[in-house]
Amino acid sequence: MKFKDQKENITLFLIGILILTLGVALIIKADLGVGPWDSVNVGLSKILGLSVGGAGFIIAIIMTILAGIFRNGSYNIKTLMTAFVLSGCTDFWLLVVNYISFKENLAERIICFIIGITLLSLGLALYLISKLSPNSLDDCMVAFKEKFNLSIVKAKVIMDAIGIAIAFFVSGPIGIGTVIITVFVGPLVGLFNGRLSNLIKILNKCNVD
Repeated sequence: MKFKDQKENITLFLIGILILTLGVALIIKADLGVGPWDSVNVGLSKILGLSVGGAGFIIAIIMTILAGIFRNGSYNIKTLMTAFVLSGCTDFWLLVVNYISFKENLAERIICFIIGITLLSLGLALYLISKLSPNSLDDCMVAFKEKFNLSIVKAKVIMDAIGIAIAFFVSGPIGIGTVIITVFVGPLVGLFNGRLSNLIKILNKCNVD
């Protein structure tokens, strides 16, 4: 059986989500600033009295609707399944990391942030390799790109800028960490993606032999 098979893709998908949501939870715990849309989720959760994952799922529904509008009524409902898993895993890991105490130690928070951004990037790479249903935010970004004939880079920059603006409005945790995540996650995902793809090819070759 090859890694291309559906069973292996689902395994990669779930492992990727578990790792990336642990990364998100650690980044939130470090309190140095989180990604634009994670910041929206945190701020919205405080306003609505929901969990961060619950707020994230509301955003996912909105993004799915927007993506459908951009595609002239073609709605990709499958993205909500991914959003549901992401929301549940995020809330689970936030409960776990809640037991971590930094005792006002900045160095420990920085270490937590570095581990978090590394895990986030690794998890995203695994999740992307699986090539299963994207999350609602990424799908909306692609629909936005297609609708206005933009490059993927421009579409992401615009989406991130909108996320930061909304995060400020809902008092989300925007900080230096937000800038670091925006700049470095993309290249880190690319690095992990290349290494993991090569590893999977080697494993597939060994499996065939």
